Amino acid sequence: MFVNFFKNVLSFAAKFPFDGILWFVFGSFAAVFAVVLTLNFALEGVRAASKKPFLCLVNCYAVITMELFLLKTSVACAIFAAGVFWLAGYLCYGLLCAFSRRRKRPAAHIAATAAVSPPQTFYKPAAVPPADKEVSAAKNNVKLEHAMAVTDKLLEKNLGKSDRQQLEKLKTTLEVLRIKPELTSAEGEILNEYFNALLKLMAKYNV
Repeated sequence: MFVNFFKNVLSFAAKFPFDGILWFVFGSFAAVFAVVLTLNFALEGVRAASKKPFLCLVNCYAVITMELFLLKTSVACAIFAAGVFWLAGYLCYGLLCAFSRRRKRPAAHIAATAAVSPPQTFYKPAAVPPADKEVSAAKNNVKLEHAMAVTDKLLEKNLGKSDRQQLEKLKTTLEVLRIKPELTSAEGEILNEYFNALLKLMAKYNV
């Protein structure tokens, strides 16, 4: 069955002029190469794509060339013709690969881009001078000492139960803050709140 099939194919191919078939095969390969080369220059996607499918096409055409020459010539001549065609096709493949390299941008263009792009800057918070820290610490110490003195005076008064409890709570907190060598910003705010509360109590009890 298969033998008869291939014999029929061979008989059908032998009816056509040998030179005409070769011109058709080589012409179609040249047309494919021209189209791929044109697309390689025109489209970035084609230029970046792998060219291995074209190499597979070269191998297929080399086999076809050898089979065609086997119809009219000896085995040695057919192998030689296929080898010559494969060499020419492989050179075309190498040419495609060479033209597929990405074009490097000129140095002038890179320099112009760098000149247009603004330099990146990173924001750094201004550091608090040591003198300001010392002044803040001194102010907190003064407020703390004054608040302790006012608390002691108020505790000597005949206070209401809720006011006395509030003052005792304030005094405990102030004693804790007094132990610390330096107050944080949050603790400084707490000290200010307590000092305002003491001012209200001073006004209430005429201290």
